[in-house]
This record gives sequence, structure tokens and C-alpha cells, in this order.
Amino acid sequence: MESQNIRELVNELHKQRQEISALRQALNDLDREKESWFRKKEEFSSRIRENIKKVRECKSKRDSLTKEVKELKPKRDLINKEIASKSSELDKLKKEKTELSKSLEIRDSPSKIRQQMEKLEFKIETETPSFEKEKELMKKIKNLKKMYDASSEIMEADNKCKEASDSIRKMRKEANDIHKSIQEKAKESQLMHEEILKISAEIDKIKIDEEESFKRFSEFKKKFNEINMKLKAKLKEMNDIHSKLDKIHFEKKEKRRQEQESFLKSKEDAVNEKLKRGEKLTTEDLLVFQKFGK
Repeated sequence: MESQNIRELVNELHKQRQEISALRQALNDLDREKESWFRKKEEFSSRIRENIKKVRECKSKRDSLTKEVKELKPKRDLINKEIASKSSELDKLKKEKTELSKSLEIRDSPSKIRQQMEKLEFKIETETPSFEKEKELMKKIKNLKKMYDASSEIMEADNKCKEASDSIRKMRKEANDIHKSIQEKAKESQLMHEEILKISAEIDKIKIDEEESFKRFSEFKKKFNEINMKLKAKLKEMNDIHSKLDKIHFEKKEKRRQEQESFLKSKEDAVNEKLKRGEKLTTEDLLVFQKFGK
């Protein structure tokens, strides 16, 4: 019965070892699969973090550009307002100049009058006209000179118009430069905004992959833990069988020891009886004596 019990335990131990080996193999396979999905999840998480960083950088740049546009617009509007004021002033100066020309009955510009004077003077010097003709020319020059002197006010008004025109032209250039800068910055800001939307859409897509990877990781982790629990249970069962076999072996060894001691004690008693009877001891008897240290 004891031998049969040992065989059953040994067979059960062999069966447990096979099952444990299969469970360990399954556990290793599940662990590889689990870690593979975890690495994928981490890769997706890393990509999400990188894209979030890009979004923050784009937002910072976009906000900075938007701020610059907001600061430039009032400056441009103020210059345009000054241009409108200067344009109104120029229109007024032009009107005053026209009215002054009409009141002085001067239709030609001072420069044209000057040219006419110089032309007549050149004619006198080069053509040597008759006395009467020269008198006539000199009279014309005198009249032209009066007209020229009278046109000084017109010249002053003309200079004012020119100064106002130059000022308006400079202001318009400055306003146009600012407007161009506003358009460029607004366009760049819009590009940054579009990039933010593009990256945000990509983040949403990657998040789906990340969630799917984590879901698969969790599934394999659950299976891994289930198999690990089974393995621990099987290892405990195997250890219990080992303990039972160890106990049986110990009990058998102890039984053999006790039987041997009992046998040797009986031999010792037999040798002592021989001594009491004065019988001759054999080699075996001497060995018994030696065994017990006598």
C-alpha cells in the first residue's frame, strides 16, 4: 500500500511538473505579448507628448503674432487718421491757391512766368531788335515781372501744398508698410492656428491607438495574472507532494533505523547471554560489541 501511495504521488508530481511547464510557457508568451502592447502604448504616449509640445509652441507663436497685430492696427489707424486730416488740409490749400490765382488774374504758374521773362530777355540780347520793338519787349517783361512778384503768394501756397503732399506720401508709405506687416503676421498667425488644428486632430487619432494598445495590454495583463495565480497554485500543490514524499521517505528511513537498532539490541542481548554462560564469542559477536562501543 505504501509503495502504491508513493507511485501515485510520483505520478502526480510528474503530472504537476508538466502542467507547471505548460503554464510557465504560457506565462512567458503572455508576458511577451503584454509587454509588446505596453511598449506600443508608450510609443503612442510619447508621440502625444511631442505633439502637445508642438501645439504649445504653435499657440505661443500664434498668440505672440496676434498680440503684435493688435498693437500695429491702432498705429496704422492713427496714421490713416492723420493722412485724412492732412489730405483735408491739402485740399484746403489747393482751393486757397486756386482762389488766389483767380483773384490775381494769374493763370500761369510762377515758374512758367519766369520762363517767359527769360525768353524775352534772351530775345533782346540775341536778336538786337529796333528801339520800338525793344521798348515793347521791355514793357512785356515789366508786366511779367509784376505778375511774377504778385505770384509770390501763390508760390508760398504751392510750397505748402508740396510739403503737405510730401508729408502725406511719407505717411501713406508708413501706413502701407504697417498694413503689409499686419497682413503678413495675420497670415502667419492663421497658419499657426491651422497647424494647431492639424496637430490636435492627429493627437485625437493617436489617442485612439493609445487607448486600444492599453486595452490590449490590460487584457493580456489580466490573463497573465490569471495564469500566474494558477502557476502559484500548481507550485503549492507540487510542494505539497514533495512534502508528502519527503515525509514518507523520512518515516521509512526512521523505521529502518529503529528496526536496525532493535536488531542490534537483540544481538547485544544474545552476546551478553553468551558471556554470562561463558561461551566463546564469534567474530560477529565481536562486531556487535564494537558497534556499541564495548
